[in-house]
Amino acid sequence: MNKDQVLEIMKSKMIDILPDLTTEQIQREVSMKDLGANSIDRFDIISDTMDELNIKIPLLQFGSLKNIGEVVDFLHENL
Repeated sequence: MNKDQVLEIMKSKMIDILPDLTTEQIQREVSMKDLGANSIDRFDIISDTMDELNIKIPLLQFGSLKNIGEVVDFLHENL
């Protein structure tokens, strides 16, 4: 699986949780917070994405990541 595929999974989870978003708004350089995701939304998006990828990473390790691209890169590194 490549990073683009991880991003597509994450986009799908984001739209499930934040249905007002469009896939065009979800870009690597944008943060989930900038797209209107609160802390619970971000927790759910990351948890659901990890479930789909069949990986488990402590959520505290995502705290320093600044944008969607960094989250995708981190998830990809831990596949």
